[in-house]
Amino acid sequence: MEMASSSGSRFSSCLITLICLQLPVNLSGDADRFYLAPLGGIAKLLCPLSLWSVTMLTEVRWLRSSSRGHSQAVHVFRDGKNHEEDVMPEYKGRTALVRDDREGSVTLEIRDVQLEDQGPYRCHVQIGNLSREGTVTLQIAAPSPERISPFAVALAVILPILGLLIVAGICLIWKQRRSKERLLYEQVMEVENLLSDHAKEKGRLHNALKKLRRELKLKRAAANSGLRRARLHFMTVTLDPDTAHPKLILSEDCRCVKLGDRRQPVPDNPQRFDFVVSVLGSECFTAGCHYWEVYVGDKTKWILGVCSESVSRKGKVTASPANGHWLLRRSHGNEYEALTSPQTSFRLKEPPCCVGIFLDYEAGVISFYNVADESHIFTFTHTFSGSLRPFFEPCLHDGGKNVAPLIICSELQKPEESTVKPKEKGHPNGDVAMKVDSSLLPLQAPNVSWPPDLGPALQGLKVPFF
Repeated sequence: MEMASSSGSRFSSCLITLICLQLPVNLSGDADRFYLAPLGGIAKLLCPLSLWSVTMLTEVRWLRSSSRGHSQAVHVFRDGKNHEEDVMPEYKGRTALVRDDREGSVTLEIRDVQLEDQGPYRCHVQIGNLSREGTVTLQIAAPSPERISPFAVALAVILPILGLLIVAGICLIWKQRRSKERLLYEQVMEVENLLSDHAKEKGRLHNALKKLRRELKLKRAAANSGLRRARLHFMTVTLDPDTAHPKLILSEDCRCVKLGDRRQPVPDNPQRFDFVVSVLGSECFTAGCHYWEVYVGDKTKWILGVCSESVSRKGKVTASPANGHWLLRRSHGNEYEALTSPQTSFRLKEPPCCVGIFLDYEAGVISFYNVADESHIFTFTHTFSGSLRPFFEPCLHDGGKNVAPLIICSELQKPEESTVKPKEKGHPNGDVAMKVDSSLLPLQAPNVSWPPDLGPALQGLKVPFF
């Protein structure tokens, strides 16, 4: 009996200690800027601001919002003394400011705490010309702690918590057991399904592979037939100088364009691009089928395609079908992007040296082809309205690797069979000997000054012989 009594006494002491830690009786406690004070007792609100010197305080104001939304003073300390005349009537004579020079803090004490004192308080501190503000909340414990038995309070708090913990523990154990059983059952069923369906799955995969191969063969055939159909509508387009960005240099026959080093003295007409370094074709398409080819050679970057006559020529433009652009871009390396929204990125097995562009206005199709291997690259579909024009952009020099021009082909191109010659003078590495049609080279005009490095750049291009 004595041992039982001793154990009960210890348990009661522990419970009382815990509840005393949870509910302070006379002093307020800090719980993430929330302070609890007993009704009729003293509330101590610590200003949440860290002060490096309490002795240099110019002004400390404790404020709270009234029912009308206006802030009113609870306590005012200015120039080393309290000012009662600025304080709300219900707080006069009930507040005091406690400063701690060592800790660098200020605390507001409210005596004879009432239920109306509950709510947020703002601490406004001014040191010289610097002012800061923080907020704390006061909560009132309505029952007087002296009237409540500590053991009853402890039971009222601890027993529900213990009950919840026990229930939560039982639920957790039950869920874990059910989860393990369900997982084991699923694993067993998965193994059984894998074993029973292995032969069927193998057959399905084999059939799917055969189907994919057939579809790939059909797509290649369709692409090749599409290019053959497109080439029936071949035409030679020309560049429109009135739309060319001032830094672009056009050949005299308007079939060749490259990026220059400086802006040309050209008139700033409404049709000219002034930000996007591009140029449009002279032809306008409102119906029918049209096909043209552009020689890109070894250029590392370029943009080709079709755009609406009504696209903006001034300022920065986001190229997308919604804005009237149907463009294909080589960005870097062997990476290409169709400027859809969002952009469609892909790689090609072989980079095209000549790009074919086909427009079927009524069908709403713009297709791009690699002329060298007669392969399909990408197709846009859209319901067109209004005039469409060819679009050309040779892009920046890319550190000297992209200085070559874009050249519009004047006739259908056919790839020449490449023959690897033995090492000889002029071909020390046994490079493939390729020829360039002289009609693709830019014509020299009196008013066009081509850089001296253009000729060697073109002669070094690996292009098919036409």
